[in-house]
Amino acid sequence: MGVTRRHRIRNATLRKTLGVEFSILDRITWKRMYYFGHIQRMPPSRLPKMAFECHIQGVRPRVRPPKRWRDCLLADHADCKRANINSIVNANRTAEDRTVSRDTVMRMPPFPSWSERHRLRTLKMH
Repeated sequence: MGVTRRHRIRNATLRKTLGVEFSILDRITWKRMYYFGHIQRMPPSRLPKMAFECHIQGVRPRVRPPKRWRDCLLADHADCKRANINSIVNANRTAEDRTVSRDTVMRMPPFPSWSERHRLRTLKMH
């Protein structure tokens, strides 16, 4: 479209103009959930499965550590909540069957727009 950051047009407006339904955050979440299902269906001897399930000993730094891939999926359940999965056990059970996993991920609602998130945040403050 020839639009630069200097035009100060919101991404939501550009997506609507171009007919793009979902944001990049939606795509990242979908890909993360798909790969989680792929890993869960792997045999335990595969390296990606072993790396996902391992627990590294040691202490993380005191400052806010960077969020890990596993944290996005399971620790704060952000991706699982979007897929209406309320526990790690249910996430594992859903991922075992490929068709159920795919259907669950495809039914995930898209992220709310920035203005909707801002509106919700201001409602929580009052």
